[in-house]
Amino acid sequence: MYNIRRACVGDIDEVYSLIYESVSELCRQHYSQDKIDSFIDNLPSKILYYKWLTDKIMIVCCEGQSIVGFGQFDPSEAFVDAIFVGPKHVGKGIGTKMMHYLEEVAQQLKKTEIAINASVNAIKFYEKCGYQQQGTFFIDCKDGTKFETIKFSKTISE
Repeated sequence: MYNIRRACVGDIDEVYSLIYESVSELCRQHYSQDKIDSFIDNLPSKILYYKWLTDKIMIVCCEGQSIVGFGQFDPSEAFVDAIFVGPKHVGKGIGTKMMHYLEEVAQQLKKTEIAINASVNAIKFYEKCGYQQQGTFFIDCKDGTKFETIKFSKTISE
């Protein structure tokens, strides 16, 4: 059984590993290895994740004691910064559960629209969750690589 809860300081190392594993495995069919490596090298430092525990809403989805999913919402911008699911757990409804959780948080905060920049491999997932494509957005990596994402948005109601 999966349980969603707010992330805590003790989760950061496991979350960081989950993000690395998720990007490395799940993006492989949609991006070159060079682009994946650049994106991973561009990930924020763990120190920022510790800071974001108070600045943003960070959630984890657990199976027992193991973290199998991670989500992050920036309430100041009504923006989902991240949804990652471990490769062995894709297709089990974890991403959908985390999106619903973050949408409920956004509604409680009186947000009327949510946006996200999604990797190309996640297009079908966000469309299934009711998000509409708004165009292409590129993440500028430290080495100059441009990592293609798709900007999505969704109107939510109270």
